[in-house]
Amino acid sequence: MRLKGRVAMVTGGGSGIGRGIALCMAREGADVVIPDVNVAGAKAVAREIQDMGRRAVALKTDVTSEKSVGGMVAKTLKAFGRIDILVNNAGIQAPPGMPFTRNAAADWDQVYAVNVKGIFIVTKAVAESMIKHQYGKIVNIASIAGQLPSPTSPPYSVSKAGAIVLTKMTARDLAPHNINVNAICPGFLWTPFWHVLSKEIRRVDPGYAKMNDREVFEARLKAVTPLKREQTPDDIGWAAVFLCSEEARNITGQSLNVDGGVYMH
Repeated sequence: MRLKGRVAMVTGGGSGIGRGIALCMAREGADVVIPDVNVAGAKAVAREIQDMGRRAVALKTDVTSEKSVGGMVAKTLKAFGRIDILVNNAGIQAPPGMPFTRNAAADWDQVYAVNVKGIFIVTKAVAESMIKHQYGKIVNIASIAGQLPSPTSPPYSVSKAGAIVLTKMTARDLAPHNINVNAICPGFLWTPFWHVLSKEIRRVDPGYAKMNDREVFEARLKAVTPLKREQTPDDIGWAAVFLCSEEARNITGQSLNVDGGVYMH
């Protein structure tokens, strides 16, 4: 119960990694707010958390809209009184492009709006309450694609590099207010995007031509991951719990790679 009594907000918590993070936070005692454009998914996760005996609320929220985020923060403070933990998990992929010239300018605009500007908008809105209470834990979900340039999705890779730098900047700014800011860089997780990405990999590399989507994922995973196993939403969730616990009170401005050893530094 490392997060007992805390109020945690997990953007994009209605599915995938966000759901894993939200459930891990609840298992450790936190009440959870789930802002998501997918409000049906968010409500389903909220019910799972309520079944654990924790409080949870789903709020339809667009992280690219200051008005939407402002309303979400106001509703959260009215319901819970404070926000102790923020996990900026909401994010999107861009269509794969190998080489980068296969991407359109619109791909870059959309990914930047969610993956970088969205973190800024939500963090700015939530930080006001954290500063007031002189306490806060913020975790931004980046990616190893932000550490290692990804030829398969240039806009996504650059946006996650931006999220890592933004983490360092906000960590420095908010440190005087007892607020820790860190990033988690997930590695290989089996997500719906792999159904799109695997087709692009098969297009450019004949060695994958006879593989199905899952086989492409596993082949790429084993080729670059020293531990030879995929990561799961729970892996990311427990890393987030640690960074938001008092055990990590002197860790800030860092990027934790949860990737089976793909990127070592």
